[in-house]
Amino acid sequence: MKNNKVYIAGKITGDAKYREKFAQAERYLTEWLEWKPEEVVNPVKECCQRWPWWRCMLRCLRLICGCKFVAMLPDWNESRGARIEHGWAQMIGKVILYLNTLNY
Repeated sequence: MKNNKVYIAGKITGDAKYREKFAQAERYLTEWLEWKPEEVVNPVKECCQRWPWWRCMLRCLRLICGCKFVAMLPDWNESRGARIEHGWAQMIGKVILYLNTLNY
């Protein structure tokens, strides 16, 4: 089976509207770029809000391992976690996509 999964990376900590931002990115990937819903990995849905930051990061880095692509949201560089995800994706050879706007 061909792996076409895409992981969404962006700022969560300190962004009160992060849930909507990630949902919007998920819709963009499925509706405009035609990824199948099961191929889009939204970390907001994968981590428990009660978990400490480091536990979420470990989960997210594992999720990236199972994806071929990583879609970086415009604010990714403002986030320590998203910068770690970006570096990890580069190190393990993932295809990195840069979403330039959230006004889909």
